[in-house]
Amino acid sequence: PIRTGTSIRRIAKSADGSFEIFAGRKGSGGSAEYNSKNTPPSFRADYVLLATGGTRQGYELATYLGHTIVDPVPSLFTFKISDNELTALAGVSFPKVVATLELEGKRRPGAHLTQEGPLLITHWGLSGPAILRLSAWAARDLFQTNYTGTLLVDFVPQQKATEVCAILGTQKQAAQQKRKIGGSPPVDLNIPRRFWLYIISHKGLNPDDTWGSIPASRLQEIGHLLKRWPFPVSGKGVFKEEFVTAGGIPLVEIDLQSMESRKCPNLYFAGEVLDIDGVTGGFNFQNAWTGGFLAGTSIAKAVAVMLADGEN
Repeated sequence: PIRTGTSIRRIAKSADGSFEIFAGRKGSGGSAEYNSKNTPPSFRADYVLLATGGTRQGYELATYLGHTIVDPVPSLFTFKISDNELTALAGVSFPKVVATLELEGKRRPGAHLTQEGPLLITHWGLSGPAILRLSAWAARDLFQTNYTGTLLVDFVPQQKATEVCAILGTQKQAAQQKRKIGGSPPVDLNIPRRFWLYIISHKGLNPDDTWGSIPASRLQEIGHLLKRWPFPVSGKGVFKEEFVTAGGIPLVEIDLQSMESRKCPNLYFAGEVLDIDGVTGGFNFQNAWTGGFLAGTSIAKAVAVMLADGEN
């Protein structure tokens, strides 16, 4: 039978190998027992599939049945940057940057804490594939530092620092020196104009200043800043929009060919209840779909065998 409006409070393994499932009516926290005499507080099942996502309820049910849990933490989220001038540029994007995350207590960032890819400025900080990948690889480290650290961004990874400084220096040449620095960024740097104006403001320059009036040392500072811009990270995105959860049931406790528990026969898992989190949302969708297909197929085959044995 299909039961709707039902919350599963606990699952127990019976002596005959079946499961006793204790139900509750969804409502106040989903834990109130049924009061109707026509609906028993528990029922039995030969097979159970837990596809509860990254919810505490799923972890508790798995624990009742002998599984351990890797502590869950958020993954795939944006970074909050407390810089009103930067966030005023929401919507400005870069096709490719190299971003490195430095965290307190980690003297040398591992390779996984440096990612490259598109970057997007948002109303609260920084996002885009490069940032989301960093949040996935550093999910536990960021949790331990209360989501604070320093993000170092190379906005022109295709060029060396000396090349960037040379490009800026060229703008001081006779053909360019009378042009206003706020007019447009050097074409070879491929920097959005709105971000270029942010750079000028950040360095205390006036957009109406001419290229020829800018000291060479100041242009050198801008060049090095473009190659290694430090942004203090002050938290996750402000709307709790993290996409997935890192943590859950360890994969060593699961037969990945069938998605059956190695701890409890006839118990299956699929989706984010497992300790799986990919570096983008698409991988996590695929994990849920593939795991669900494997678990469902495995249960169907087991039921077919059970029915055939019953007929013989």
